[in-house]
Amino acid sequence: MKKIIYFITGAMIMNINLYSNNLNIPHYGNVEFKPPVVKPLILDNGLKIYIKKDATLPTVRMEVLIKTGTVYDPQEKAGLGSLFFEVLRNGGSKNFSSDEIDKKLEYLGAEITTSISPEEASISMFSHKKDFDEVFNILSDLIKNPAFEEKKFELKKQEAIEMVKRRNDNPDRQATREALRIFFGKNHPYGMRSEIETISKITVDDLKAYRDNFIIPNNMIVSIAGDFDENEMNNKIKKEFGDIQMGDVKLPDIALPQTPDTRTVYLIDKPLKQAFVVILNKGIARHDDREYPLTVLSEYMGGGIQSRLGNEIRSKRGLAYSVYSYFSKRNKAGFIMTYLGTKPESVNEAIEQVFLEMEKVKTDKIDEKEFDMAKSEIINSFVFRFQTQSALLDEIASYDLYGYKPDYLSNYTSRIDAVKIKDMVNSAKEFYDTKNSQIFVIGDSKKFAKPLENFGKVITLQED
Repeated sequence: MKKIIYFITGAMIMNINLYSNNLNIPHYGNVEFKPPVVKPLILDNGLKIYIKKDATLPTVRMEVLIKTGTVYDPQEKAGLGSLFFEVLRNGGSKNFSSDEIDKKLEYLGAEITTSISPEEASISMFSHKKDFDEVFNILSDLIKNPAFEEKKFELKKQEAIEMVKRRNDNPDRQATREALRIFFGKNHPYGMRSEIETISKITVDDLKAYRDNFIIPNNMIVSIAGDFDENEMNNKIKKEFGDIQMGDVKLPDIALPQTPDTRTVYLIDKPLKQAFVVILNKGIARHDDREYPLTVLSEYMGGGIQSRLGNEIRSKRGLAYSVYSYFSKRNKAGFIMTYLGTKPESVNEAIEQVFLEMEKVKTDKIDEKEFDMAKSEIINSFVFRFQTQSALLDEIASYDLYGYKPDYLSNYTSRIDAVKIKDMVNSAKEFYDTKNSQIFVIGDSKKFAKPLENFGKVITLQED
């Protein structure tokens, strides 16, 4: 599912004004905002289709969501899902070679892309409306008849191996990746990462088996918006996808992760000019009503430069050049992350200040103006997500894929607006368990002002 990052910019406001007449997007305060109801067409083979005409531009955008994700990779072949979708897009099909596809899309100015995240994947296309049939024909053939060309398979496999070799070049990403790996456990699907050895084991037969297991109509949702006749488009999709056989969805069961219960510091001692700190706490899984006060808490604490952490740590004390916090939900569990980008000399004081702010928010001494501003930011950013019909349908389809009730989006702003200060304080008391926070640091320990042992047991990790 798409990450919700709360930023409000002048450009975004301009974009909303452009679309406001089309979507009737309200300003904050209108908590009765209701996204248009779009009921899916469900084919006999179980494929769901969300469709909406939008003649704003002479274009069409389609997204095919698949219930899969990197967490479902076999541990011994971690990286399978990512490699599958790379080769699916770039490995040709029964009726089109990979070179033919690339040349045709370039000529038409169209796109076909694939992506995968921990718990969903997508195959998308974008084209001018006059070219839709040509591009859709290619997309359909890739889904139904992928060729997995050996040359492209080997190329993408080698690229994946090279990415593993270079994965520590960016210490910022390294910090968040390795922190989650420690937090959830190296052998748990939420903490698993691909290795040279696991990628090397993947074969074309593995890609074919992956397709048979996941790329089936009753495991997919299609959303399509653009300048077209809805009845004609329904018939086109039925014609292309209606004959795909329904299959048995075999999603591997994922055990509840056993996250650490004692505060521990993990250090990768690295001679860098900057230091990178990630603090993790237990969060919530999907379908948990505690998300509403936790969302407000997350925005209030670390949603931007005007948040508590942004103001106290960056603006007022100059302890970090980057600081933010957010929480992420997955099907079985979630996490709350606080991130600091700082200089090595400020690591200790910055961490201390994070814990101080976490404790302060557990009191009732909350600035009401800052609290209201946090809710306003959340509600406004929610509205900004529906600038186009395509964005709207993508959101609806994504929440459907995760099993949310149809009224989840329509009730979201009112649920956020209903959060009171006491609700946020109670959320902080429940989730900001600073005694059990997990601290992950990448930096030059020789430059730290104090020993990290002041925060708990320190485990030094070897970079790999």
